[in-house]
Amino acid sequence: MKTYHTHQRKSLLDFLKTNSEKAFTIEEIIEGLSGDPISQSTVYRLMTKLVEENLVHRTVKGNSRSFVYQYISDEKCENHLHIKCTDCGKVYHLDSGVTSIIQNNTGFEIDSHTLLLGKCGECKE
Repeated sequence: MKTYHTHQRKSLLDFLKTNSEKAFTIEEIIEGLSGDPISQSTVYRLMTKLVEENLVHRTVKGNSRSFVYQYISDEKCENHLHIKCTDCGKVYHLDSGVTSIIQNNTGFEIDSHTLLLGKCGECKE
């Protein structure tokens, strides 16, 4: 299926790239795009496509039923773990070597969508 590179898609990707260290709800994305308003339905549609294209990672927000979205960067987000600060929401990508060490030492195969929760250095202080 052909991908259209619309103004809305570019604005959305620019926002996510600029803030790639953080995961956002759809509402937070819309608020962040307030200088270049995009309708809620358009943001939902575009985020679905960006997840399918492996440009954006989607995870469940805490124990809720809502999702948060984070730009992956230009690399695939497979074969490594993610850690997320439960206070500020920053998501960090762990080197794939961490996954390899676990697999080599235990034989345990880790799902690449695994998200470890904790507190980052800034929030821990």
